[in-house]
Amino acid sequence: MQNNPLAGLSLQQLERAVAIREKVEGLEQELDGIISGKPVGKGSARRRKGLQRGGSRGRISKAAKSRAAVHRRVASPRGGLKGRIIRALKAAGNKGVTVKDLAGKLRKSYGSISVWFHTTGKGVKEIKKVAPGKFAWAD
Repeated sequence: MQNNPLAGLSLQQLERAVAIREKVEGLEQELDGIISGKPVGKGSARRRKGLQRGGSRGRISKAAKSRAAVHRRVASPRGGLKGRIIRALKAAGNKGVTVKDLAGKLRKSYGSISVWFHTTGKGVKEIKKVAPGKFAWAD
């Protein structure tokens, strides 16, 4: 036979006993801290799940914000793309510039620059198509 006094207890009684034991251990640690001259704060006997130090929380927050900033799009003023494209075409001269190179230079997608030329760009009479996918500014 077993000599364990806990063997005959119900689940509720065992849970209550564990809770009391944890409180006792916490109080013993607090008493040891007081005796040694290093007082231990309330609740430090057992670390709770989900709690973090302030520094950790700050680092995690900063990392999450920097990841979000990479994916965040900054809205440019309306019509800003037109001026940037025209300046790039003028700088390229008569030789012109490809849509791919222009997209890279302006940090826009190839598709958005291509669509711009086939919609808005058609209304600008100075823009001339010099080759497939290549445009120039003609004065």
